Amino acid sequence: MPSALVIGAGFGGIASALRLRAKGYRVTLLDRCSRLGGRAQVFERGGFRHDAGPTVITAPFLFDELFSLFGEDRRDEVEFVPLSPWYRFHFSNGGIFDYGGSVEDTESEITRFSPDDVQGYRSLLEASRRRFDIGFTQLADHPFHSLKDMGRQIPHLAKLRADRSVYDLVSRHIKHDDLRQAFSIQPLLVGGNPFDTSNIYSLIHYLERKWGVFFAMGGTGAIVDALERLMVKAGIQIELNRTVERLCIHDRTVTGAVVKDRKRIDADLVVSNVDPNYLFRSMIQKKTSLCL
Repeated sequence: MPSALVIGAGFGGIASALRLRAKGYRVTLLDRCSRLGGRAQVFERGGFRHDAGPTVITAPFLFDELFSLFGEDRRDEVEFVPLSPWYRFHFSNGGIFDYGGSVEDTESEITRFSPDDVQGYRSLLEASRRRFDIGFTQLADHPFHSLKDMGRQIPHLAKLRADRSVYDLVSRHIKHDDLRQAFSIQPLLVGGNPFDTSNIYSLIHYLERKWGVFFAMGGTGAIVDALERLMVKAGIQIELNRTVERLCIHDRTVTGAVVKDRKRIDADLVVSNVDPNYLFRSMIQKKTSLCL
């Protein structure tokens, strides 16, 4: 049985581990934290449990698919509840804007602020759909390992003016300042700034429209716990509190990794779910072929 090593147990690493296991690999999942989930950690304070990272689900079928790979039903493990509204905005001037529900619900809310922006919202939604078709449908599962790969997409991105920011795109369709703020929040969901993040991230608006916005009962940590149970049941080896110091590379192929206790772990296939900046600056060294 071929072996696979997955480094980083955020949602991406967990999904990779499960998919590799479903393909017949013997999988080991490593993470430096004491708990799975990456940024999807939870903490308790004042008798309440809080999500430290992501709080809502916008593409529930991706989780459903992971369970179905092993003949399981996600609904038996964790409940997803549709939200309405999706978000409630409280502005400094005292105004409140509920975003979510049907398109008609959103347009009704927009009318309370600026009737003239209803048509602008419709055109914004169409602009979001076009970015969704490129950024999610066509590119979400494509690697960009070379300039040639990226070059193929430049005409599409140029046509969408992806060099402009999310806020700039929204402002071209919406005139009311409060509504501009409300419809520019998508980059905040991934840690970006609406004023300098590429408007390709406006695809999130259409993604929310397409599948809705859900809350996992018990918080995001409940999803992590459910996926952990699935991995254990599937036979994936999980090792927490294990910090990877560097990758082992021979002839431009990653053959394993060295963890902090100097132990080397070899594998036929290695997947990194580590932040790219840390990966390339700290885990890939010039002499990794000497990984002893």
